[in-house]
Amino acid sequence: MPQANLSVAPAHAVSIFCDSSLWTHVYRGRFSRPQDRLQINQDCVSVTGTIETALKEKDGDFHIRLRLDPAFNSMLNAKNRSGQHGILVVEPVCMNPVTQRDTLAEHVCAGFALHVYTPDMLHAHVRVNRPLTCSTWSMAGTKSIL
Repeated sequence: MPQANLSVAPAHAVSIFCDSSLWTHVYRGRFSRPQDRLQINQDCVSVTGTIETALKEKDGDFHIRLRLDPAFNSMLNAKNRSGQHGILVVEPVCMNPVTQRDTLAEHVCAGFALHVYTPDMLHAHVRVNRPLTCSTWSMAGTKSIL
């Protein structure tokens, strides 16, 4: 299977992909800041796996289900194993039109668009370099990559 790179620069340039300024484009919802809704487990991780599904979300993100390569399975927790069927969720922000009310009100995607996923990457083997988070809200307890 061909390898696609979910990132736009070489995989060794991890600091480019884990830019903390991306947090300004993550909605906070009922929390005081986005990092309270998506608690940071690690500032920057680099994982590889296969994209199983990618769904457009109302908050402008893609909800990408990434089947990790075996070397990274230890990153999954019980919620990933049960609620996500052994999948790590990748949620690149501001990639789709925003229709969710709280996200619209916060203007987190206004004038910003991230371009790291295209539909032809479905079922491709990819490397993802992003912060590793744990949801305290909609997917409570599920680990995901921002």
